Amino acid sequence: MKGYTGKILHVDLSTGSMEVEQPPQEFYRRYVGGACMGAYYLFKLMPPKVDALSPENTLVFSISPVVGAQISGSARHCVTAKSPLTGGIASSEGGGYWGPELKFAGFDAVVLRGKAPEPVYLWIHDGEFELRNASHLWGKVTGEVQDALRAELGDKGIRVAQIGPAGEKLVRFAAITNELKHFNGRAGLGAVMGSKNLRAIAVRGTAKADLQDPDRVKEMAKAAASRVREEGFWNEFKKYGTTLNVTWNSDLGGLPTRNWTMGTWDRRDAISAETYQQTMMDGSGTCWACAQACKRDIKGGIEKPWKIEARYGGPEYETVGMVGSNCLVEDLNAISKANEIASKYCMDTISLGGVIGFVMECFEKGILSARDTGGLELRFGDGAALVAAAELVGRREGFGDAMAEGIARLAEKLGPEAGRLAVTVKGKEFPAHMPTAKGMMALIYAVNPFGPDHVSTDHDGGIAGEPDETLQGLGIYDGKVPPHELSPVKAKAVAYTQRAISAIDSWSVCQFCFNTWSIGKFTDLIELINASTGWKYTMQEFMQLGERRINLMRAFNAREGFTSADDMLPERMFADPTLDDGPRGGAVVDRESFLGAREEYYRINGWDPESGNPTASKLREVGLAWVQED
Repeated sequence: MKGYTGKILHVDLSTGSMEVEQPPQEFYRRYVGGACMGAYYLFKLMPPKVDALSPENTLVFSISPVVGAQISGSARHCVTAKSPLTGGIASSEGGGYWGPELKFAGFDAVVLRGKAPEPVYLWIHDGEFELRNASHLWGKVTGEVQDALRAELGDKGIRVAQIGPAGEKLVRFAAITNELKHFNGRAGLGAVMGSKNLRAIAVRGTAKADLQDPDRVKEMAKAAASRVREEGFWNEFKKYGTTLNVTWNSDLGGLPTRNWTMGTWDRRDAISAETYQQTMMDGSGTCWACAQACKRDIKGGIEKPWKIEARYGGPEYETVGMVGSNCLVEDLNAISKANEIASKYCMDTISLGGVIGFVMECFEKGILSARDTGGLELRFGDGAALVAAAELVGRREGFGDAMAEGIARLAEKLGPEAGRLAVTVKGKEFPAHMPTAKGMMALIYAVNPFGPDHVSTDHDGGIAGEPDETLQGLGIYDGKVPPHELSPVKAKAVAYTQRAISAIDSWSVCQFCFNTWSIGKFTDLIELINASTGWKYTMQEFMQLGERRINLMRAFNAREGFTSADDMLPERMFADPTLDDGPRGGAVVDRESFLGAREEYYRINGWDPESGNPTASKLREVGLAWVQED
């Protein structure tokens, strides 16, 4: 099999036993790798309704056959488990350098079960594997652990996927990082690792990806790099990165501000892409073999008002939106320091900013006081309080222990008045795009199996004008639909682009390199797949892969007790008009339109319109008859 190593490493942390599975080609063709393979192993191996932080939870790291091909976007890996934040499936993509190194070390996936009796790390190198004691690493921040492992194993080229103290202390939105600034960030997968006493997975390999047509891959890689150099938008994106969304979203009325009560902010220029690039940025960081280079690396030597270590990276848009405008913090130094703390302790900055903004509004409304927070006055706009709160959460100290549970659990503890201010779905905090401004986000936040996510469908801009060739190739022909509108057209766009992006995640490639709007389109990805594997893969098979994975995730959640009642936006989105005077000032999400779009989405997917769960016939159609029987 070209592209694959043909080996899956299974690890029982409770006993220390390990074995290698060598699945047949039919398995790989059906589940491919990445996100779909992760969902398969989670459903297949994990008993129903176990606690996410128990040894019975299954944790899967997986890549696809195109990972390790030397082309922009081929450096992703997926981590899958049951989420301690939502109680449903968690599926999180990460970039950087770890995924290709796993391929070079000889494996397509690592499947972990059980709990080690003491802290351990897994060491994988050129087909060999062993568990080693990690007691000396426990309690250290991520940079210290990466340095220690490379020194201990005698190789500076080792790639380390690890948790930090937040994962050890089971912060429910703890993350997993590699190279200190690339994250599988959302839904608490770092806490799952921590619950298993697994501090890190270190990998090193000297093999190369075995591709069917490496010369064609090289030609495609050169063409992609040329587009970044020569085409205006992609050159600008390399320069400014995702932080361009500060201005873009604000212009739509979609920049989350003051705990989701506003969609524009008159101080947005203080945290804009241009301001960061001119005052804080060192250069455009990147992932393995990628010319797009979208990362916002921060310059070294920042000492005041806080010392910031450049190796932990700089804040991306989601961080700037959630710990910046959402908390009314306009100081990029404070935002960058909070980002560094999150990198050291290894936490999701989206949930971190969400819970801090929520606490700030609770403070403003008198639901919380300094007496409750150990003397810390968490008020909107206070950068020092933001930094202090981030540190407390990472350590689970003082009031940070309550905040580490996430908004939903904290709101339940504080009572109904606080619950009215909570912005979550399935217990997971929203990313930094306002549903009142983007109708497709309103729908996908509600229906996505692993909770609110801004990269599980296309955004509304694609059909605000006439759909381009790529969207028409997906069967989306209706255009000129206002971004905020919720309608059957939006339901179709969500359903179809969700399948495509689900397949992208299963092929372990980056959406900034292959998508409806990226340097590579879906036709380019199909060509890369065939050049890597030697298959005669088609767009139809690609879309069915995405649909197969979505149905696997929905079936997993159904087994855990989820229904359409869990596919619901918080009351604030329906009932509290935004307070700003921007383009969506005074807006809410129309409840009737939302419910109509949700039902249409269910019907398009062939699911039961009442429960929102897959039907037996749909599961059979997408090659999951065994799931229906289970």
